[in-house]
Amino acid sequence: ATTTLLGPPEIYSATTTTTSDNVFNSSKTNRNPPMGLTENMSATFLSTSNPCVDFFFHVVPDTPSETLLHRLRRAWSHNPVTTLKLVCNLRGVRGTGKSDRKGFYTAALWFHRNHPKTLASNVPSLADFGYFKDLPEILYRLLEGSSVRKIQKHEWEQRKSGSKNKRSYSPYFRTRKPNKKRKLTNKPNGWKGTEKDSLMSEETAARAKAQKETAHALK
Repeated sequence: ATTTLLGPPEIYSATTTTTSDNVFNSSKTNRNPPMGLTENMSATFLSTSNPCVDFFFHVVPDTPSETLLHRLRRAWSHNPVTTLKLVCNLRGVRGTGKSDRKGFYTAALWFHRNHPKTLASNVPSLADFGYFKDLPEILYRLLEGSSVRKIQKHEWEQRKSGSKNKRSYSPYFRTRKPNKKRKLTNKPNGWKGTEKDSLMSEETAARAKAQKETAHALK
């Protein structure tokens, strides 16, 4: 299905005239554009001289919010309609974009501050390239602040680490010492002794004594 987006109420499109002399001069002056390195330490151009192209290639998941907003402002000044499409491409799911939820929410809040009519006009299309839950999430961040999820995650991690520390020092989780063998006392028939002596009863002891006396008398 095709997603229909509504551009800003006022679209500024600058027309430029390109001549062969301009192309020749630009090719001479931009033979060696500035180079840099990507996150994987690969060579890349720092800029393509087109803010919209730079936004597409340099804004990826985990891009800092400050960098995203800087490139968003430059791209919007260059071409608002293309920039709007690129922002929607950030959230594009199901193989339609980058699935960058965090970056899209940051851009949506920027639209709310600077171009609220553009954001409101495209609310019906949010579920086409994203999810229906994106709308309540944007409203939640507008009410609680753009960093509300980051703060909640930090508080949850603190509570989680605190509960682990409490469990490690809790007396219920201490190692119990094995019980030592107790000596048997107050046995039946008034006998007192250890477990080793429990095999001999009074009757057995008396019989052994009688046999000993008989053997002594026969001598």
